[in-house]
Amino acid sequence: MKNKWFNMLGACVLPPLVGVGVCGGLIYLLKDHELFRPETVTLPTATTAKVRQGKLSEVSAEIRAALPVDATFTPAMPRLTPSTAEKDALKRAADAAKQKNVVLVPKPASAEPAVVVTKPTKPTQLVTVKPQAWRPIIDPISEHWTRLMPRTDALPQAYQAVLNDDAAHLARLIAVGISPHEMTLGGDTALCAAVRMGRAECVRVLFLSGVDMNQPSHEKQPPIAIASMRRNAEVLEALLDAGVDPNTRFKTPVSKQLIDRCSFKDLRNAMESDRGISPLICCAARGDVEGAVTLMRAGAKPGLGTTRYHRYPINFAATQGYLFLMRVLLGRDPDSEPDTLVTVDLSSQRAWVMKNGIIINHTMVSTGREGYGTPAGRYVITDKHTSHVSTLYHVAMPWFMRLNCGAIGLHSGYVTGQPASHGCIRLPYEKAKQFFSQVRVGDEVQIVY
Repeated sequence: MKNKWFNMLGACVLPPLVGVGVCGGLIYLLKDHELFRPETVTLPTATTAKVRQGKLSEVSAEIRAALPVDATFTPAMPRLTPSTAEKDALKRAADAAKQKNVVLVPKPASAEPAVVVTKPTKPTQLVTVKPQAWRPIIDPISEHWTRLMPRTDALPQAYQAVLNDDAAHLARLIAVGISPHEMTLGGDTALCAAVRMGRAECVRVLFLSGVDMNQPSHEKQPPIAIASMRRNAEVLEALLDAGVDPNTRFKTPVSKQLIDRCSFKDLRNAMESDRGISPLICCAARGDVEGAVTLMRAGAKPGLGTTRYHRYPINFAATQGYLFLMRVLLGRDPDSEPDTLVTVDLSSQRAWVMKNGIIINHTMVSTGREGYGTPAGRYVITDKHTSHVSTLYHVAMPWFMRLNCGAIGLHSGYVTGQPASHGCIRLPYEKAKQFFSQVRVGDEVQIVY
C-alpha cells in the first residue's frame, strides 16, 4: 500500500520539480549572453572624465559633433512672397491662360494662385465689385411682411391678409385682381377665417368685394353661426350690415369639431341632440349680452326656438341664470335699470313690492312646505297669466307670475302664514291681483331667508 502511494506522489510531484530545475539552470547559464545584454552607449574615457568634472557644455558639443545631422537646425518660416522660380512659373501659366480667357491672381501668404474666370468679351479684364456698406432696415417689419407676402398654395393671399388683420392690404390685393373667393386646401374661406378670428374690418372688405356672406367653410356652418360662438359683436354687426339673416339656423348635424369648441354643457347637448339652433340661442346660452342685443336690433326673434325640443333663447339663458340677459330677451331696454323689485322672505313668510326703493305693497304668503321647499335666489318674471292651471298638479293658479321659465311662481292660493305649497309662493287673492298689476314681465324677484 505504501509503495502505491509513493508511486502516485512521485508521478505528480517529480515532473514539475524537474522542469523548474532545468529552466532555472538554462537561465543562469545564458544570463551573460549578448542576446540579453542591454545596448549601451560607451563614452570615451576623456568624455567620462569631463562629465565627472561637471564640464557639461563641452560634452554636449562633442555629442552634437558626432550626430549625422545638424542639431541646431531650425525650420524656416513660410515665405509671404513667391521665389524667383515661382514667379517664372506663374508668368508662364499666365501667358498660357490668356488663350482661355482666364486670369491668374496670386493669393497673399500662399504659393497657389487663385483662378478668376471673366466673360469672353475682354480676356484680360478683371471685374472688381466693391463691397456694399451695411445699413439697417428702417421700415417696420410688419410692412415688409405684408408687402412681400409669399404666395403659397396652402394659404391664398387674401387668406393671409386676413390672418395678418390687415384690411387695407386685403383691399389692395382684391383691387389688383387677387380672388377673395379662393379657399385653402382644407376648405376654409377668407370670410370664415375673418369671422373666426374677429376681423370685423376684413369682413366688411370681403362683403364689398362680392363674397357670398352665407358660404360655409370646413365646419359646414354659415358664417353667422360661427360668429355667434365667438364673443365679438362687431363681427356680428358687420355680417348683419351685409344683409345676413339674423335668424339663420345652424346646419344639422353639427360637426364634432364645432361641438368641442363649446364649453357650455347645455348648448353642447343641444348641438348634439336638438335641431334648428339659432344665433340668438347660441348667444343666450353663452351669456353674450352684446351679441344678443346686436342680433335682436337686426331682427332676431326671441320666439324662434329649436325644432325638436322647442326650447327658446330665454330657456337657455334661464338654465344658466343670466338675469340681465333674460330681461333683454323679454324686451326690456338693456340700457335701463329695473325700477321694480319683489322680495319674498321665507323666514317671516311675507312678501312686498318695492318701486324705486319704496315699498308700495306687502302681504302674508305661504311658501313650499317640507320636501317641496321654495329655493332661495334671484329670479326674473318670465311670463304672466291671469288664469293658469298647473300641468303638474292640475289645480287653478289665478294671477300666475312664473319665475325663470320654471315650475314655480307667485299666484293666488290658500295662505296660512306657514309653508304649505309645493314650492310656489301663494298670495291672498286680492293681493295676488294687485301684485300682478304692479309688476311687469322682466322684473326681478329675490327670495331670501
